Amino acid sequence: MEGLMRKGACRSSFPVLLAGVVLCALAPGCATWRWTANRAQEPDRYTIALDQLIIHSNFELPSQHRLLQELNSERVDVSNLLNVPVSDEKIHVYLFKEGEQFYDFIRQKYPSFPDRRAFFLETDTRLSVYAFWGDRAAEDLRHEVCHGYLHSMVQNLPLWLDEGIAEYHEVPRGTHGYHPSHISDLNKLAAEGRWQPDIRRLEAFRSPAEMTEIDYGESWAWVHWLLETDPARKQLFQGYIADLRRTGVPTPLSLYLRQFNYDPQRSLLEYVRRLGSKPQGN
Repeated sequence: MEGLMRKGACRSSFPVLLAGVVLCALAPGCATWRWTANRAQEPDRYTIALDQLIIHSNFELPSQHRLLQELNSERVDVSNLLNVPVSDEKIHVYLFKEGEQFYDFIRQKYPSFPDRRAFFLETDTRLSVYAFWGDRAAEDLRHEVCHGYLHSMVQNLPLWLDEGIAEYHEVPRGTHGYHPSHISDLNKLAAEGRWQPDIRRLEAFRSPAEMTEIDYGESWAWVHWLLETDPARKQLFQGYIADLRRTGVPTPLSLYLRQFNYDPQRSLLEYVRRLGSKPQGN
């Protein structure tokens, strides 16, 4: 089984998850896919090992580069936030110096994929991230490396939560997941009557191809509301993750939220409105 998540070229975050059999079926032909895959080479001239991360690149990077150190620290951040132990499963991060090199590689090795700025790829034996060193490399890498950490720590995480947690971590470290663009977009659509929270709709998604930009924003909002508002909510969320790690069965989170004696969806809408009324960064 093979899974893929992709960082969008036309929006701040638009990951996608596909099964390996689908990738093969969507390619011009399995024989062609295998042939082009042999031609494409990952960047591996330079290698830096940072705990769980193995950084491969076709250009030289200092091991103490602040972004690399931030990505390394994200491992403990994710572990602490979810209250789960860190993993020692390696995550291979492949960095291209230029966007053209990255896109050429993707077109050769994965010709069926649409253009995206970064990818997270999971197989039965390997966790990998592909990206290029562009203006939005920090955002892209924080997001995709978070997927790597999550998949090494928790199995069968529901799609929308996987994306919501990655959206939480794609903003700079130390901001507690505060995501101004999601706050602005959600409030604008809510004011126009085009959005209101619906966690059961998110839980029904089985493919990222079904999710719109606003779905990623709402997924982020639920995660932020659970982790940054009330210790009881954070405890419930961590308990949910603990149950998932123990059983491997992704029970809907909405069932856990029933223990609250109020409407969580209305509470989330009010919370997003309050965030929108604050100066950015507060």
